[in-house]
Amino acid sequence: MLIYSTFFQPLFWTVMGLIYAVLIVGARYWAQDLGLHMTWWKWLLVALWYVLLSFAFAGGFTLMGEREPKAGGRHLAFFLAIAVVLGALLWIVVL
Repeated sequence: MLIYSTFFQPLFWTVMGLIYAVLIVGARYWAQDLGLHMTWWKWLLVALWYVLLSFAFAGGFTLMGEREPKAGGRHLAFFLAIAVVLGALLWIVVL
């Protein structure tokens, strides 16, 4: 398949890395624009939440790509529900 070629696979991961880098660098400025007072432990909680969110999407869509759509959907729904609840709690803590 074309998507799994030796050109597109490294290109995909390079673009994903750039997106993560821009998000990480931009998070500081975004927090400043919102007027949030962020300490090291708040940043740690935000980073852990973002890892959970990334795990939800990566695991769910990997399972779907492996022809396990039912398991992928359940994985995605379960971890996204947890991420939404923890994200709401995190937003309260950060404010």
